[in-house]
Amino acid sequence: MTSMLVLAMALSLPDPPIPSNMKEMECAIHELAFQYGSRYPDKIPVMNPNSLSDALNLWNCSGTVPQKNAKPAKDLISPPSDARNSWFVDTKRGSDAIGKGSIDSPWRSVTHALAHLPTMSDRRTLFLREGTYYLNETISLTAAHSKLTISAYISDKGTEKVTLSGAGGVVTGWNCSNLLPDCKVYEAKVDLPKRGENLAPEVVNQLFANGKRMIRAKYPNADPAVTEGHCFSKPQFANEKCNWLTSTGGNTAQDPGRLVGSVALGPNRGNSPTVGCGKECNSTCATFSFNIYDPPAGHPVYNKPLPGMGWNNNSLFSRFPSPFGRPADMGVAKGDLPRQWKKPSTGIVHTFHSLLWGGWMYRIKDRQDLNITLAYGGYQEARGAQMKTNHYYVENLIEELDVPSEWFFDEDTDTVYLYPNSTEGGFPEVTIPTLDTLISVKDAHDVVIQGLTITQTRATFMEQYEVPSGGDWSIHRGAAVYIEDSHRINVTGCEFIETGGNAVILSNNVTFSHIESNEFYRTGDSGIVSLGMTNGINGMAATYPMNNTIAFNHMHEYGVYGKQTSCYFQSLTANSTVFGNICYNGPRAGFNYNDGFGGAYQMSQNLLFNHVRETADHGAFNSWDRQPYLTRSGVDDGFPDSVKLGLKGSSIVKAQSHITQNFIINGYSGVWAVDHDDGSQFYNDSSNFMVWGGCKNFLGHSKSCDHNLIVYPGIPNRANGARRCQTDDNGVFANQYFYDNQCITGDGIFYTFAKCTTTNLPETVYQVCVTS
Repeated sequence: MTSMLVLAMALSLPDPPIPSNMKEMECAIHELAFQYGSRYPDKIPVMNPNSLSDALNLWNCSGTVPQKNAKPAKDLISPPSDARNSWFVDTKRGSDAIGKGSIDSPWRSVTHALAHLPTMSDRRTLFLREGTYYLNETISLTAAHSKLTISAYISDKGTEKVTLSGAGGVVTGWNCSNLLPDCKVYEAKVDLPKRGENLAPEVVNQLFANGKRMIRAKYPNADPAVTEGHCFSKPQFANEKCNWLTSTGGNTAQDPGRLVGSVALGPNRGNSPTVGCGKECNSTCATFSFNIYDPPAGHPVYNKPLPGMGWNNNSLFSRFPSPFGRPADMGVAKGDLPRQWKKPSTGIVHTFHSLLWGGWMYRIKDRQDLNITLAYGGYQEARGAQMKTNHYYVENLIEELDVPSEWFFDEDTDTVYLYPNSTEGGFPEVTIPTLDTLISVKDAHDVVIQGLTITQTRATFMEQYEVPSGGDWSIHRGAAVYIEDSHRINVTGCEFIETGGNAVILSNNVTFSHIESNEFYRTGDSGIVSLGMTNGINGMAATYPMNNTIAFNHMHEYGVYGKQTSCYFQSLTANSTVFGNICYNGPRAGFNYNDGFGGAYQMSQNLLFNHVRETADHGAFNSWDRQPYLTRSGVDDGFPDSVKLGLKGSSIVKAQSHITQNFIINGYSGVWAVDHDDGSQFYNDSSNFMVWGGCKNFLGHSKSCDHNLIVYPGIPNRANGARRCQTDDNGVFANQYFYDNQCITGDGIFYTFAKCTTTNLPETVYQVCVTS
């Protein structure tokens, strides 16, 4: 992510002129995007028929246009092809004591049903009848549940509404509190898990009233899911504003832990005898390297191995400096935090990487006048930086509970406080999630999960994150639906609403699975995550997702808490297909590919817009490939096995990937439509429609940007940095192609090159650019 810095030092381009008919043209483009996003009414689910129209600002053009024939996710599913072996659960009228699992005598709980399903080789179906299922424990599917379908019940009247909630039940016993006058705040005694010692993350960190997520007591007052975050980009729609404060820097750092060792090994992939590029390839991104850190002693989060990773010596791997050595204090401007806090250590600071490459969250340790000391945090992105004039807000402080929709849980007294929006018609139904994961699928095959609404899970932004590969992102290996080491798993026709963290994760050896026709709305972190694992450079073991399909999903308003999040994130993944999805309204890249790994990625016919709204130096699509791996999924690299750790059949060169026929609208702080960052290679970007941004390459090779229609890239009110049809920061070039594109600009400038001149540059091949 150094490309913006390189460009800033190397050149200063004038802003491209804004088209004179900007409003009319943008309205026409957005209306076309609306049509493109409405092509599959029987495949792409829609909760709110106006959501796509509103996100495209069509109310400012021809007026809000509801999507015709729009259907919620549950109405897109079909009855199981073979429902002869069917059992039933009914949370309203079922019984685990006397129920028999039949439609007339159903069980009451899903966990009881799973324990009592008969064993058979044929497919089984577990139908859930209408209602909200409050879960006290995760629904765990294992090898014994292979060939199982869990489905909302489908009758002649349609699919019933089935909701899985991570809250164990409804909070009762509310009384007026003296926290604020006039009975504005209510309180109730609860029996909920505690966070433990040493400032560990609290268990209770989300609360819902009548199914809607409430706001943990914060300052400044605002809903992080609605109005906040547009602090770094030009507002593009009405009512967009910034509700964050600005810090005055910091002077100290957290304990970085102990550097156990550094590893650099494997052949330089740029010298591949078959597809290498020698001196023209930047050596920084050609050899595998990482550091190993022991977390600081007594760390409240990194006190046990990451799930499935089994650290040696409790170690954490990172290509970058220690993820623990982050800022340890933050200056506060005079007057910004007017209230004093009796117990600052309950608080959380949400802030940003100083170059806006992602979000940081910290547990507060103490506050002294104009300085906040930070206990731990900042590992929610991989790179790290100093604390400068970062935007921030604080939450989980009882003194900041002062407006409707806010709440606070006092662990010392087991008391939850709520400032309800209204009590007319009765006190709202209040639920508090205690689960991170609602459904876990491990070591199973041929499982179908369909027609369910999945909601109310804990926020996980203070839990363990890992730096999975060479990209800038770190990720929490967890989700509301957790799928690991399983095959042919289908999640379809589900709604993921206001989950606290990621919604779905494919972890490790997940193959031939489909995440299709689901809607993701206001997820705390990313919508869908595909995340593998390697033994250093050795990616030969079956420990990574492969041959999976992400299709026809509707993903929007993601990244409520995490700001280095996306609709779809993948790392250490091969042969993925991402097709026909709609993705909009998020803080960073809509799709992020954190590494190249084995390649063979197919990304086509997706609609992406309204991204990079809360960060910077990014595109609607982003990729990295700083760190090579030896995999079974690449192409012949020409190296002998002897220089590849003796791994027969391995390749250090990834297979070609294709980004084609996508509709991508740049905007906000986005610089490019397609951002191939440090070391990205072997991509073909073809036949895409790109608006307000073009193609970008940095430190990579063997890519083409061709046959695309690119419209007014880099104009100042819709993009940052004035980057044109093609940006290249290399200074040396290897198999980089830009040809047969139709790129419309207002000033005839088509290239943004940092280290060379475009004089007499051939129209079809720019790799011969002469260094100036």
